Amino acid sequence: MEVEMNKVRVLLGIAAVTVFLVSLSTISVGQTPADKTWTGQLAKVDTSAKTVSGKGADQKEMSFTYNDATQVISPDKTVQGLTGKAGSDLRITYHEEKGANLATKIELIEKQPAK
Repeated sequence: MEVEMNKVRVLLGIAAVTVFLVSLSTISVGQTPADKTWTGQLAKVDTSAKTVSGKGADQKEMSFTYNDATQVISPDKTVQGLTGKAGSDLRITYHEEKGANLATKIELIEKQPAK
């Protein structure tokens, strides 16, 4: 009887370690990828497709998707407020997710008046 109880304890220990290892691998897969920063000028905003595109200093066009969790730093704090501001300077913090550049923060860079 005692031998069977030891077998049960060993099997339960193995099961607990297995669950622990599987949960660790799930956590590492679910971590947020490293954020990148892009700076350039706003080209267009498509609110129906939830995309913002712009041109960098190298004149290469970049496109970013956004969602409800994207932080917007602009006078009205909405992506819709960026429409009609083509040519404005932007700084976008993003990461690659499912083959797209997902913006986590979109900042409208206000031009400082000349002194």
